[in-house]
Amino acid sequence: MSVYVYVGHLIPSIWCKLLTIALDLGRKWQLAITSNSNCHYFSPKALVYIPPSANAKEALCELYGAIGELQNAHLDGLFIIAGDFNHVNLKSVLPKFHQHVDFATRGTNTLDLIYTNIPSTYRAEPHSHFGYSDHVSVMLIPAYRPLVRRSKPVLKQVKTWPAGAISALQDCFECTDWNMFREAATNGDSINLEEYTTSVTSYICKCIDDVTVSKTITTCSNQKLWMTAEVRALLKLRDSAFRAGDKEALRTATAKLS
Repeated sequence: MSVYVYVGHLIPSIWCKLLTIALDLGRKWQLAITSNSNCHYFSPKALVYIPPSANAKEALCELYGAIGELQNAHLDGLFIIAGDFNHVNLKSVLPKFHQHVDFATRGTNTLDLIYTNIPSTYRAEPHSHFGYSDHVSVMLIPAYRPLVRRSKPVLKQVKTWPAGAISALQDCFECTDWNMFREAATNGDSINLEEYTTSVTSYICKCIDDVTVSKTITTCSNQKLWMTAEVRALLKLRDSAFRAGDKEALRTATAKLS
């Protein structure tokens, strides 16, 4: 029986110096622990195989010692313990760990388990078998769904300023008789400030609408306000220069972005 673990590309292997601890008690059971101790955070993964004929008490004792030592050294670390446990229940020695697999992994039996020390962090999903294995594969997926996946894109109306729009707006304001708004809001010796303000702002908005163009765009929840079409074009230009090895173009594109 073999245990395979795939760690996604979000944790580049170049960051991590893997520490491996292998314990083999006369082939009765096996444990391997890999930990990215040189990464920005400490997250050991324990891969466990306990055969049906193994001594459960002896295996749990060794597991408890190895995991407990790492827990004492790294109190804030995320611990993931996965493998074929067969008849062994890890929670009997590590009650604060949480088991995430709630489906059968071999026939009608749930033998392959995944424990973590943080509840509600992950969810497990069954996937197809590897090769001729009689065990299904288990995918451990973060329970958290990013905002961009939880919310749908939104349609928004925005105003664009074509060439010459600002000059046209300035000319419009220069030709405006602003005193007429004051006179319209004056009653005797008093000025109705609310009426005066409303009429002026409404006129300004009307002038802006005359010189701008409205269009509908699609925005996502993770889209930043500064990520405009111009910025995207500069990013594309920078990436193209980098892939082509053009140092001068790369320097120019980087300078324009900053």
